[in-house]
Amino acid sequence: MLKRLSAGLMVLMATLWPAVVWAQQAAPQPTLRKSPAPWLGLLVMFLLLAIVLGISLMPSKRGHQD
Repeated sequence: MLKRLSAGLMVLMATLWPAVVWAQQAAPQPTLRKSPAPWLGLLVMFLLLAIVLGISLMPSKRGHQD
């Protein structure tokens, strides 16, 4: 019984050991990236607005029987 318990404990420790080792490593340094320019967000917003307005104002091709 003791050998079986010992073997089970060894298998359990062998499977959990990588998690213990990874938890002891130091955290990586954060990368400080510059945020995008404000004009880029405005350009994307106006481009999407132009696309939506252009599609909305397109005449529908409906006949007189619709």
